[in-house]
Parts: sequence; C-alpha cells; structure tokens
Amino acid sequence: MRRLPSPIFLALAALSAAPFLGSCSSAPDHPVLDLAGDIPRQYAAKFTHEAPTIDGSLDDIAWRDAPWTANFVAVEGSATSRPRYQSRAKMLWNRQYLFLGVWMIEPNLESVPVSSLGFDGLLTFVTRDAELGNYRTISLEPGSLLLDSQYVSGDSYKVSGNPSMIVGKVSLSGTLNTPGDPDRGWWAEIAIPWSSLKLPETATIPTAGNTVRVNFYRKGWAWSPYFEHDLHDTALWGKVELTR
Repeated sequence: MRRLPSPIFLALAALSAAPFLGSCSSAPDHPVLDLAGDIPRQYAAKFTHEAPTIDGSLDDIAWRDAPWTANFVAVEGSATSRPRYQSRAKMLWNRQYLFLGVWMIEPNLESVPVSSLGFDGLLTFVTRDAELGNYRTISLEPGSLLLDSQYVSGDSYKVSGNPSMIVGKVSLSGTLNTPGDPDRGWWAEIAIPWSSLKLPETATIPTAGNTVRVNFYRKGWAWSPYFEHDLHDTALWGKVELTR
C-alpha cells in the first residue's frame, strides 16, 4: 500500500515567492490518456546551454525543445481510473542543475499549505541512485509554498538544512482562492542543484548518459504509476536519461 508523506515531512513549509497571476506559456495538447509506453516511465532530458529563469512560467527558449512526458495516470495504474485533469512535465539539465517543469490543469485554484493534511499540490521525488535509497522530495502548491526534504536510507525524513539550495516557483492561469471563478491550471518550475543530490559514489557534476530517477505525484495521479506499492519505492520512479 502506498503511504502519504510522514508528519515530519509535512512539518515545515517556507514561503518561496508570491505567485504570478495571469496567463503563461501555452498549455500542452490534450491527447487521449492511456497507459501506453514503458513502465517505469522513461524520458530523455536534454542538455541546455541557456538555463531557464525559475519563475514558474516555462516560457524560456530552453523549454521549447524539451518534449512533454506522458500524461500522469492513476497512481494505481488502473486503465479504468483515469485522472480527471491533465498533468504533464518537462525536464532539462546543465552542469549545475536538473530543471523540472510541470503543467497541471486545475479548474479551482486553492492555496493549501504544505504543512496541512489537506495538501494535494505537487510532490516531486528525485534521486541519483535508486538502489541506495537516498533521495529528495520537493513539495509545491498553487500558493507557492515550497518544502524541500531529504531521505537517507535507514533514517527518517529531514527538512533540508538549506532549503534555498532548491528553487521552486509557480505561476497561475487563473485566480487563487476565488470560488466560482473558473481557472485553467498552474505551472511549477524547479531547479535542483546537482550538489544537493551528490552521493559518495557519484560525481557532483553528471555526464551525458547518466540516469536520474524522478517521479511526480498529485491528487492520486503520478507520471510513473506505483500500482499498489509505496510512493517512496524508487524502483517505480521514472528513468530520466541525461542526453546531449
């Protein structure tokens, strides 16, 4: 059975920035949702010479050539339980950062603090070594509250001692906390320094051909489904190959 983030993980939240209200770059097309493709999901993240500005808009030139992932699917992987709203992601990298961008359709934008049990924003899981079991979890919600946590194998969740290392911003297509006012959705943009993912067995700076394990989760939907396994089962996270 999957488990939700621990109380320790949900204990603290830091205000990263006020969201930008208004329209953003064009949303992705809306193809038919299905479970076609490899499981765990696979993605080729392109190297970028021009780092995107982390403002939540995803309208930088660097993002234009980055392909979208497959749509998120029901976390159980059931073909009969499809997400109600579309979510998709893009990924890029350079010598300093892994960049993640996510578009999520949401007709009612609400700010629910990361520290709240009612939190249903975006959870992002990242590791450079799935077998070792050390990874980071980044949480964002439409109100732009960010929490960066680290998990060490055999230990418990730890709120990062330097949360500013990981930068996450959001932007909205709609208005926040305005019931009855239809919204389109929201964007999340995250920059993760390779130094924050460094392990004794890995170099700080990755090279083309290296693989990173990543997964995204929101509202019971995930990019790479978990079926009946734990959300923290790194073996089921997507395989992201770093390419040139």
